[in-house]
Amino acid sequence: MKTFDQKFVDSAVEHVNEDHRDAMVDILTGLCEANWVTDAELIHFDKEKMEVRGLNAEGREEIFTVPYDAPLEKSNQFRPTLIALLQRARAELK
Repeated sequence: MKTFDQKFVDSAVEHVNEDHRDAMVDILTGLCEANWVTDAELIHFDKEKMEVRGLNAEGREEIFTVPYDAPLEKSNQFRPTLIALLQRARAELK
């Protein structure tokens, strides 16, 4: 099975979109070279990747697939994996 419990996924997506949209922008800018993105929202994630919608003020919108370095086995691996992706993205932006 490639996905987690739907309640966990929904809760995590809601939390990321309420509190960490800036981190999603940095991930798209640093790892996906989407320099035009000014806002981003997590759409979904599973054990192998996350899908993030990049947006900007001009109305441009694109969905990006961001793979993890390694597949997740447990739901508690999502947060540290997200942090690692963010750190890598911010290092690329320097």
